Amino acid sequence: MTSLAETLRTSAIPERIVAAWNAAATRWNPVALIVVAWAALTMPLVFFRGYNSDEGLAVSIARTALEDGEWVVPHMFNLRWVERPTLLSWIIAAISAPFGSVSQITARVPIILFVLFGCLLIYALLRKVAASVPAALFGAALFLACPLVIRSYTMITADLPLAVLLFFAFFLWWGGCEKGSISFGRWLAIGFVLALAGLLKGPQPIAYFALGIGLYVLATRSWRQIPGLVMAGLICAIPLAASYAATYVPGDEASWANFMRVRPITLLPGPLVASVKTLTETLPAALAAAAFLIAQAFRSKDLVRPGFAAALACYAFTASLVVLFWPGGSLPRYFLPMILPLCVFGGLGYDLLGARRPEIVAPILGLTAGLLAYALVYAFASPFLPRLYRQEQMQATRMTALVQAAPAPIYRSGDAALNVLPYVPGRILDAPPDALAAISGPAWLVVPTDQAEALLAQRPDKLHVVMPIGAKEQWRLLRLDQ
Repeated sequence: MTSLAETLRTSAIPERIVAAWNAAATRWNPVALIVVAWAALTMPLVFFRGYNSDEGLAVSIARTALEDGEWVVPHMFNLRWVERPTLLSWIIAAISAPFGSVSQITARVPIILFVLFGCLLIYALLRKVAASVPAALFGAALFLACPLVIRSYTMITADLPLAVLLFFAFFLWWGGCEKGSISFGRWLAIGFVLALAGLLKGPQPIAYFALGIGLYVLATRSWRQIPGLVMAGLICAIPLAASYAATYVPGDEASWANFMRVRPITLLPGPLVASVKTLTETLPAALAAAAFLIAQAFRSKDLVRPGFAAALACYAFTASLVVLFWPGGSLPRYFLPMILPLCVFGGLGYDLLGARRPEIVAPILGLTAGLLAYALVYAFASPFLPRLYRQEQMQATRMTALVQAAPAPIYRSGDAALNVLPYVPGRILDAPPDALAAISGPAWLVVPTDQAEALLAQRPDKLHVVMPIGAKEQWRLLRLDQ
C-alpha cells in the first residue's frame, strides 16, 4: 500500500484523471449531465425490475386505498396498518388513480424523482457555497454511486424520499442562515417540508434536522433562531398528530413502540457491526468526506463560508450518533439522511484537494466511476435476467391466470407473498391461520409452507397444492374446493 501511494504521488496519472473529470464536467451543461446519468441508471429498473424486499407493503397500502377507499386509515388489504404514517403510499395511490390501478411504474416514479431531486440539491448546495462545477458534479456522482443509494434507486420504501426531504429542509435553512437571518416564510417552508418527512415514516427521523440544527444553534448561540425552530416544529407536529389520532385504537401503542424500536421485538446489529456495515454502504462518499474533513482541520482558513462545515457536520452526525447507539440496534438504511451531507463534504474535498493532492482525489474518482459503471450494467441487465429481477412478477402472472380461470376470494396469512400479491387482481383478504382452517370454499389460500402442510392435514379432501410461491418457494398457493 505504501508503494502504491508513493507511485500515485510521483506519477502523472492522478493529475490526468482529475483533469479529465474537469474537462468532462465543464464541457456540457451540468444539470443536463445529472439528468442523463439519473435517467440511464434508474429508468430501466422502473420498467423491468419486479417488487422485492418490503416493496409490496407500500404498494398494497396504495392499492387498498384505491380499491376500498381506505385513504385516511391505512390498510393493507383488510387489515389496519398502524405502525406509522404512509405518505408514500398515498402519493403512489394518487398517481395511480387516473390509471385505475397501481402498477410498478406508477409506484416507482415517485422514488426516482426523489433520487433526481437529491442529486440536484447536492449540486445546488455546493454551488451555493462557491464550489466549482466539477466539484458540484462530483458531489452528485458520489450520491448516485453510493451502494446504499444504488439499491434504493427504485426501491418503493420511504427511506430515500425521507433522506432527501430532510436534506431539503437543511438546504432551506442554510439558505436563510447564510444571509444572516431566516425569514418567517422560510421557517414556514421548513416546517412544511419537515411535516412531509414525518408523514413518510413517523417523527423519529426528524431528529436529523432537530438535533443537528439545534446543536448548531446552541454552539453558535444563535438564539434568534429558536422561535423559528419552535414554529417549524409545531407546523411539523400538527399533521403528524392528526395522522396518529385518525388511526388510533387503544392498544396501538405496542405497535408504535415496536416500530420506533423503543421496545423492539428483534434486536438489530450493535454499534460496531452497524458502523462497519454503514461505512461500506456509504463508500465512496464517506472516503471523500473524510478526506475533506481531515484536510480542512489542518487549514488556517476555511474553504467555504464560516459556519457551513460546522452546520453540515452537526446535521450529518448528531442524529447519526444517536441512531448508532440506539439500544435496539440499527441498519445502514437508517443512516441514509447522512449520505447527502457526506456527498457535499466530498464535493468540497474535490476543490480542496483536486489540485494540491490529486493522488488522494483520483482513486476516489476511480471508485466512483467503477460503482456508477456497475450500476449502469445492473440497470441495463435487468431486461435480460427475468428470473433474477422479475421472478415474483412471473409467479404473479401464473397465479393470476389460475385465479381468473376459477374465480374465488384470495386469502393470505402473515407475510405471505408480500411482493407477489400486489400484481394479482381480485379480492385479497388477510386472515390468521386458525381462521383459514374454518373458511368455506371455493377459495385460494397463500400461506407459508408449514401452515400449508397443517391445513392439508386437516382438510385433505378439499385442499390441494397448486404451486409454490416466493424467491425461495417458501409459500404455497392452495385451492380450497367447495
